[in-house]
Amino acid sequence: MTRLIRGYYLGTPIFFLADLLFGVNVRVAFLDQWPAGKWAYYVLAFALGIIARRRPELTAKIGLVESGANVALIIISVLVWYGGALDAAGAEFGMPTAPSPEELVNFVCSALIAAVSYSVQRARVA
Repeated sequence: MTRLIRGYYLGTPIFFLADLLFGVNVRVAFLDQWPAGKWAYYVLAFALGIIARRRPELTAKIGLVESGANVALIIISVLVWYGGALDAAGAEFGMPTAPSPEELVNFVCSALIAAVSYSVQRARVA
């Protein structure tokens, strides 16, 4: 299992290219509105893969912390969008645009992967 986790993090350049070239974003859907943060997250995930490769005993802990942070950031991104929608509803300017179906699919995939990863890593650490 730790090999799979290391491969997942070391495979980050593939996710980066899929996002950059095809707009397929399954790793960091919560950062779509902040491209610099998204690219920084890709670099961080790849760095975590390098650390996990060099220190295999830390792989499960790295996966737990990163997936937990990913879940938290997804929740925060939904709350921020919802707060913006509430603010816009009370303003004269109208509602913000709703997420497109592609953005929703990316978001659901990211949330599902993060939740499964967190659950697996938590069980592995325990």
